[in-house]
Amino acid sequence: MQTIRKCFRYVNIRLNQALNDSAEYFLPHTVYISFIGVFGFPLYYLIWAYLFPQPYENLTLRLIGSLLFLGIAFLNNWPNWMRPYTNLYWIITITYSLPFFFTYMLLMNNGSLIWGMSMMGGLAISILLAYNWILFISMLIIGASLAILLYVFSVETVTFSNYYEQLPIYSFLIVTTSIIFYYPYRLKQEKLKVLASIGAEISHELRTPLMTIHNHAHGLNRYLPELLNVYELANKHNLVEQPIKSQTFSILNASLEQIKNEVQHSNTVIDILLMSLGKSKINQEEFEYFSMADIVTQAIERYPFDSQDERNIVTTHLSDDFQFFGSDLLMMHVIFNLIKNALVFTNTTSEASIELHLKKTNNENYLYFRDNGKGISLKDRLSIFESFYSSANLDKGAGTGIGLAFCKKVLTSFNADITCDSKLGEYTEFTLSFPAP
Repeated sequence: MQTIRKCFRYVNIRLNQALNDSAEYFLPHTVYISFIGVFGFPLYYLIWAYLFPQPYENLTLRLIGSLLFLGIAFLNNWPNWMRPYTNLYWIITITYSLPFFFTYMLLMNNGSLIWGMSMMGGLAISILLAYNWILFISMLIIGASLAILLYVFSVETVTFSNYYEQLPIYSFLIVTTSIIFYYPYRLKQEKLKVLASIGAEISHELRTPLMTIHNHAHGLNRYLPELLNVYELANKHNLVEQPIKSQTFSILNASLEQIKNEVQHSNTVIDILLMSLGKSKINQEEFEYFSMADIVTQAIERYPFDSQDERNIVTTHLSDDFQFFGSDLLMMHVIFNLIKNALVFTNTTSEASIELHLKKTNNENYLYFRDNGKGISLKDRLSIFESFYSSANLDKGAGTGIGLAFCKKVLTSFNADITCDSKLGEYTEFTLSFPAP
């Protein structure tokens, strides 16, 4: 009994993890996915009902599929109380539209060649969207079982003999496609695990001295102001042989606050690394509304530019300010990442330019981030938001391959999005879109 419970718990954990992975990977592309579903179902009804008539068609089932995908299309407009059910809605939509629908239509069309080939396509797409073999098997069992049940209640004479000869083909497709697709996935997961373990160890070693620095700064904060007052008093009475320069004195006065800010900044960088490696999740309970203009201004002020010339490259247009719901620190680090990448891609441009400007509309608000660097190819743009993505076109100085993946993850947690448009040799523009409050 204990063994069964352990197995059940293991499968449950793996299913939840697979569901989260699938939703996290595909839901940022809701526009394209929903477009295929919303228009694909009625389009193929016309094809199979009129252009190439099949023995059986069902407009009602197809319209249900279109409506489910329509819900995904408006995911960013869901009310807050519905957002916890996003992953569940995603898996219900995929299970209905692929294993259930294709199995039922195959049965109702007596295993015809058209629907046999359609079933193969549906299985292949299911494997890709499931992103994990446990999730795929679960979807297939649930969807196919419900389809068979509906089939049994829909016809007078139930027969399965027409489908036995097709089962070896479906089995071969499932096995080969799973191996081809899931093997690279497993390699990536193992890489993430190793890097996550290393990252956790490094973060532990870094947090200890940071905590020591923070504690010493806290202790100094109790006595340094008094010492500085005593020094000023002594200096007024000419009791100081070598006075401290006024500029140095001002720096000392502000140094403790700066130390605290940098410790907090360093801890945030560690959190970013762990988030990117999957060791920690973004805590949405601490989200608040912030001014985007304020965050952009603070980020540019705090970014460690190598020179004043490098700082002068960055220009802002922040008059059309807006409020966003999220984390100020995480948003600041998104801007840091984009500035760093833009500086890398413009380092060979004679008259480099990096522009940030805001745009506010009734439905969505935007932060545009544009540079006139060497640009990013279409092939790279399709993959730059994936963890550890690297390409020969991307400069080695651009980093480890987790920066833009982190940006995507943060903005998704804000219920926002980031997209990239570019033309080689001319420009790159990142568009960060946020829902209107």
